[in-house]
Amino acid sequence: MSLDYVIVIPARYESIRLPGKPVVDIQGKTLIQRVYDAAIKSSAKDVIIATDSQIIMDITKDFNAKTIMTDSTHQSGTDRINEIANYENWDDDQVIVNLQGDNPLMPHENIDQLAKMIIESPGLNLATLATLIIEEKDIEDPNVVKVDFIPSTKQAISFKRTVNNHKDEKREFWRHIGIYSYTRNSLKVFSNGEPSENEIKYKLEQLRAFDLGMNIIVDEAEKIPGPDVDTIEDLEAVRRIFQSL
Repeated sequence: MSLDYVIVIPARYESIRLPGKPVVDIQGKTLIQRVYDAAIKSSAKDVIIATDSQIIMDITKDFNAKTIMTDSTHQSGTDRINEIANYENWDDDQVIVNLQGDNPLMPHENIDQLAKMIIESPGLNLATLATLIIEEKDIEDPNVVKVDFIPSTKQAISFKRTVNNHKDEKREFWRHIGIYSYTRNSLKVFSNGEPSENEIKYKLEQLRAFDLGMNIIVDEAEKIPGPDVDTIEDLEAVRRIFQSL
């Protein structure tokens, strides 16, 4: 049964750490097709790939994915999705899930969970997911974004790359998973806002939402997702996972 939400997968061809990332091969399929395969397992009523590349447009035709060309000057996937929302003329209350184009191992249960957080709680601005950090090295790794939130209300308090004196703190740390849901109206507010000082300083786009006074709700992911593909090492790890499936 489909739910009243849509998934948009932003897929930019250029990548500093892994050039041509969306079209790299993973056990016989491109990365972007693997992400699309994950998306269509969900209960979303529609899945759209938003790209800036004719190469990606041509490849997605092979697996019949709805793909829309967007402006090449967008600074973020969120801005690319905002263009799609304008193109599709979605109502302000349309729920949208932003599924990153480099996470082919996102469980469909998590995608539905995230959409339901907005669908079942009208008035929420933005929702995202987290998992408990188990390994010490991940707490210390600035590439692992840590999120702090109030358990009773699930309201996000902070997103940080580094945590000072964490060994002295006897508490749990949560890894932020880079997947979001929001209404069309919240997306509009976020995308139309200027990049904030904190967003630029810490290179965390979600800090713009804080600075705009938007509420971010965080829930524990139903399933721990596989790794994103950011580097060649990530790619090899993901290839091994798909080989074992």
